[in-house]
Amino acid sequence: MSTKSLKVGVVGCGFIAQNAHIPTLLKCKNTDLVALCDKNEALVTNVTRKFKINRYYTDFGEMLDREKLDVVDICASINMHAPLAIQAMEAGCHVLTEKPMALNTKEADEMVNASKTNGVKLSVIHQLLFLPTIMKMKSLINKGAIGDLVRVEIVQSTPPWDYPAIADPDHWYHKLPGGIHGDNLPHPIYLARAFLGDIDPMAVYPIKVGALKHLRFDEVQIVLKGRRGNGTIISSCNYPSLWLINIFGTKKNLHANLNNSYVITYGGKTYAGRGIPSLYARENVNRSFQIISNTLSMSVKFILGKHRGLPTAINKFMECIQNDAEPPVTAEDGREVVRILEKITTQL
Repeated sequence: MSTKSLKVGVVGCGFIAQNAHIPTLLKCKNTDLVALCDKNEALVTNVTRKFKINRYYTDFGEMLDREKLDVVDICASINMHAPLAIQAMEAGCHVLTEKPMALNTKEADEMVNASKTNGVKLSVIHQLLFLPTIMKMKSLINKGAIGDLVRVEIVQSTPPWDYPAIADPDHWYHKLPGGIHGDNLPHPIYLARAFLGDIDPMAVYPIKVGALKHLRFDEVQIVLKGRRGNGTIISSCNYPSLWLINIFGTKKNLHANLNNSYVITYGGKTYAGRGIPSLYARENVNRSFQIISNTLSMSVKFILGKHRGLPTAINKFMECIQNDAEPPVTAEDGREVVRILEKITTQL
């Protein structure tokens, strides 16, 4: 294991950089965040001052030439992920990029090839994979607690009253293939893959519910066929912020609320015959106990800084460079999410 401090530069100084990437990098072991880059000079100046970073640039090539970075962390808009990543890898830098890794499969392939050609590591931020709730669900499934997995349902909502950019018709979100869903859907896609294995969208249903005129549709429902079962994804802008996952097995079922950080098991009882009210009541008590105990446990992890997935993903990437190991999310994983996303957005 190398103990050499990794010199890191961040390109893109918007919301996700300021609220997640930069604070995490400043705390990473054996990591030195030396410079920021953004074409908006007023923004990068303010962010550099806010976090007390030594230097800033408005030209990415200049930052690469002057800083001789080990790692570039890309937090720019999605249309810039591929060109920035390829430029950084050709300069000999390892690259960590926000999701999705590219606008389309062609760009993703070019990024994967650049990583191999230049002998550098490329990873994508799929941070929800590292949440304690998701890891607990995967552990229960692997232990056989639910029997054979049959179906996965994922519901995700990002309402405009919580995410003002959605209500802004000029935001770059709306120029993506699939609009806002081109930015939202990678999360449920990689979660579905984590449980179902290889997946493909069998049907895609765009729906218009809300009043925002610049959104042609504000909800998408997707039917998935997976190697280990079937599934559905609902991505909506119409109700309060929400992340729910239901997994159905031949013995028991799992329910996870990522917002409130709990996982419960339920079902598995046969209600035929007498005693049905008693069995339902016992299961209700059991669910309530699980919610309370899970929520307390996850709250402790949150207080200790072990709840959030993005810091874990970033730290694991830095560790994989130090140890010359495989990234926590491989470039091929990121490319597969882009492939599935592209198949979905072409039907919207």
